[in-house]
Amino acid sequence: MIFNEIKHDKETNLRMIADADSLSDKSFMITISEEVLLLILHYDNGCANYHLSPRSVRGMIAGAIMLDLCEQNRIRIDNGNLFIINPATTGYPFLDRALSWTGKNAIRHDVNDWVDRLFAGADAIQQELSDLLVERGILVHRSGGRYFVMGRHHFTSGDGVHFRDIRRRIAGILLCEETPSTRDMMIINLTSVYGLWNDLVDDSVMDVMTPRIEDIARVDRTGRAVTDLIQEGLQLSAE
Repeated sequence: MIFNEIKHDKETNLRMIADADSLSDKSFMITISEEVLLLILHYDNGCANYHLSPRSVRGMIAGAIMLDLCEQNRIRIDNGNLFIINPATTGYPFLDRALSWTGKNAIRHDVNDWVDRLFAGADAIQQELSDLLVERGILVHRSGGRYFVMGRHHFTSGDGVHFRDIRRRIAGILLCEETPSTRDMMIINLTSVYGLWNDLVDDSVMDVMTPRIEDIARVDRTGRAVTDLIQEGLQLSAE
């Protein structure tokens, strides 16, 4: 289970997520794409969670890349249109490739082709993200293509804000009603669209989480816009 260490007692949850330590090393800046991959990873068997379909995993990876580019102010989504607002490189090859696919003046009619390319390249991007997390010392690679989390880590987002490990952070938001950041809202919205929580969380926990997820989704405009574009693009590609 994705939150297998979570207990229903709220005070226990608060103690579990109350980690004060954080790293200031800029090498620990982590992307949304990396965090989504950590959520997808099954911590017990070291592979993408077996409850998730390959299509769902690819959709989440493609959506996470688009969210990264939004967060880093490289693209903007407005009324179903996608615009490049800053073509500068991000320092992450997988994001820079995705940005280059949009062309110089990406508008609505280009989005479907872009989503197709993101979706088609999601498996390779997933491997690239796994390798990056190994380089960071967050994951360790074992035989058979399995990846295991090295332990408790704290990371730094692109804007230099310190935050906890993704699972502990999301647990605090969904079960203890901590205030989510814009990034947190986007991640929660994206992964809920693809059924991550329904597949990986006990029904009793899901009953508590569902209203909270719905509340967050209502105010997350960027996340909704991204998931709408990804979903529409995938539907068109399947026709």
